[in-house]
Amino acid sequence: MTSNLQRDALAISSTWLGELDLGQLVQRQLDEAGLIDVDVDVVAVGKASGEMAAAVRTVLGPHVRRQLIVTEARSGPSTSSDVDEVVGEHPVPGPGSLAAGRRLVEFLRGPTGATCTLFLISGGASSLCALPESPMTLGDLHQLWMAALAAGLDITALNQLRAATSSIAGGAILRQVRTPRSRSLIMVDNVVSGPRWVASGLTYDYEPARGEVEELVGRLDQRGAPLEATMLEAFEHRAQAMAGAISVEHRNLVVAEPSMLLDLASAEASRRGYRVVSLGSEVHGDVADVAMRFSEKFERESALRDRFCLVGVGEVTVQVRGPGVGGRCQDFAWRMAGALAESRREGVFVARASDGRDFVAGVGGAWVDGTTFSAAASMGLDWSAVLAGSDSHHGLEALNQLIDGGRTGWNLCDLYLAVG
Repeated sequence: MTSNLQRDALAISSTWLGELDLGQLVQRQLDEAGLIDVDVDVVAVGKASGEMAAAVRTVLGPHVRRQLIVTEARSGPSTSSDVDEVVGEHPVPGPGSLAAGRRLVEFLRGPTGATCTLFLISGGASSLCALPESPMTLGDLHQLWMAALAAGLDITALNQLRAATSSIAGGAILRQVRTPRSRSLIMVDNVVSGPRWVASGLTYDYEPARGEVEELVGRLDQRGAPLEATMLEAFEHRAQAMAGAISVEHRNLVVAEPSMLLDLASAEASRRGYRVVSLGSEVHGDVADVAMRFSEKFERESALRDRFCLVGVGEVTVQVRGPGVGGRCQDFAWRMAGALAESRREGVFVARASDGRDFVAGVGGAWVDGTTFSAAASMGLDWSAVLAGSDSHHGLEALNQLIDGGRTGWNLCDLYLAVG
């Protein structure tokens, strides 16, 4: 039975990849925005930048003038001199990310024959393309990332901090646009605040009060630390720069969102004969709390005799406490192994990152079942010690229960499901 459940669970978590059509979604938004016959400059930033830019080129053809693509990995030699591709780092900004931020400003300030600037934005953009306000440095961005992990800061709060100290995020970049109008097509990966805080609100105006920024920095447990002073000074410099008016006429549009992923996974589960129990497309919170709610729901549904599938989409928060290696999906799965070991019903849990990478390169997620806990013990793995050391990756790797990862061209949060 477990092998059948595992087969179904893995299929339900991946079938959506062959069913979502980015080209159709992009064409629909461009048509509704009245851009089908308009000359545009394209700025594509994020994990799905290459795929989104390719879809726009297919739809608009010769109406695409200049193109800037900021990505994780170069797609190969460009066949057009009008395509400028820059590789940044993720999840922590690096030298390439700073180069991408500078290039973005140069690109927008450059001469153009277009009448509209089309931003294509997906998750990961705030790391891949970064340009902190003075006096913040790349080292300060690293400290901010590590402090956020240690504090278990949610992604929206992290993006607000990034925007408040950035010379391009939080709408600052709109002040560099030279075309009469601009539009953003956004692939949403933020279940807490939606498109507003994808990519640190790159094309949404954000002008917080100092008190708001102080409160956010306080959540990092950096009171009195050098990082706090640096961030607050950067905020003041940014506030002065943001005083200038935006001359471009801009609109933000959603091209894809997590609910699409949920709908397709639910349909596949139903097609395979499971009663679908939806947990929605806004699953978030501390991973320990979410795992507890997930396991309790699994037990309640197990009281019925029919086959069922719990399914939800979102992004849990992991507070890193140890020196190990892991990711959101891997940590969630490891916790669920303990719950399934005690369950009245045989079950399989899968957590999969829609972008194909669960923090660790080559890993897209993980699966566990009711035997995972005992199998780990038989190999000398202490389930609690793995959790305490934030080392779910090595535990799941030893059990061969990782899901292979790779670029998917999507970034719609994580998919969590359990079949029983």
